[in-house]
Amino acid sequence: MSDQVKVSSIDALEAFRADLIQYVEKARVALEDAESEVRRTRTWLDVDRTNFWSRQLKQRTKELNQAEAEYYNAMITRPKESHMFHKMAILKAKRRVEEAEAKNLVLKKWRQAYDNRVTPMLRQLDPMFFLVGLHLPKGIHSLGESIKALQAYAEKGPTVKPVAPTATELLNEGGPP
Repeated sequence: MSDQVKVSSIDALEAFRADLIQYVEKARVALEDAESEVRRTRTWLDVDRTNFWSRQLKQRTKELNQAEAEYYNAMITRPKESHMFHKMAILKAKRRVEEAEAKNLVLKKWRQAYDNRVTPMLRQLDPMFFLVGLHLPKGIHSLGESIKALQAYAEKGPTVKPVAPTATELLNEGGPP
């Protein structure tokens, strides 16, 4: 059996290492984007939508109070007239308040459901974060060190062990027995 190793393609290892570096970078970006999107959606639900529908509820409640005040004012100042327009305005304002209340309830359910559904999925990415953040960079470093060692070995060239001459060779040459 030979004590030598035939190193034929260090370039293939270097190309693999370069591809692995690109993969790690792309995987890291993809994982960070996914995590960022989860946070961004959570913020949108918690801040943007919650603030929007809270303001809408306040505004619509104010509009309902104003419509009722106008109706009562019209009832006092013009008791004999039909106040159907004011009654319709009150009904419309009540529907808008009910809609805002319903949206707030739906939003609360969405926030709970979002946490219940997304958190377990996000936890499934933790091993991938660990792999991309720790194991693959160590592997890339190790592969780089192996490539350097192989290059040094290949540059040295094969070492030839001196072989002790056989007895017949020595006799043929006329050397000592």
